[in-house]
Amino acid sequence: MFSEAPCCKKGDIGMDEIRDKNAEGEILDIYTPHHQRTGRSVRRGEPLEGDDRLLVAHVCVLNGKNEMLCQLRSPAKGHYGGRWDLTAGGFVLSGEDAGTSALRELAEELGLVLKPEALRFVFTEPFSYVLDDYFLARAEADPAALTLQEEEVADARWFTLEEVTAMIADGRFVDYPIEGIRRVFRIAAEQ
Repeated sequence: MFSEAPCCKKGDIGMDEIRDKNAEGEILDIYTPHHQRTGRSVRRGEPLEGDDRLLVAHVCVLNGKNEMLCQLRSPAKGHYGGRWDLTAGGFVLSGEDAGTSALRELAEELGLVLKPEALRFVFTEPFSYVLDDYFLARAEADPAALTLQEEEVADARWFTLEEVTAMIADGRFVDYPIEGIRRVFRIAAEQ
């Protein structure tokens, strides 16, 4: 069942308006450390002030064997290029809610389209100047049949919890807190 992250409201503005607003570069809403919109926004890459935070949505897709579909970030990407990552994710655009962002990123990066009901909000993890909202979904997909966004994603594969935590430990995976990754797998196993 879809469950939205705290304080985010569905239907703030329509997707066409979000696309128009972001046509000349990604515009991101600024949040407080308590996950509340401030009413201010910033163009992606511009500096933040004080306790300002940006919102990032991650979706973790797990199959029936409790393996996570992970993407290999394109080596050309400056930030964590050439490392494995969660299924999909990215900055939440201005006016967008985190669940919509997670579904958009999943479709853009892997060509995998899920309905909002397939998402389950699991937790928010503060990290540096962002708040990471994590969503969980169940799906079966053949990684070879996915449509990868070439400038973002080089490969996609299914991995177990043990494989993901080993890759985090040896630097082949984005350096998420391992306990957060364990939590995602644990919650998935309880579904």
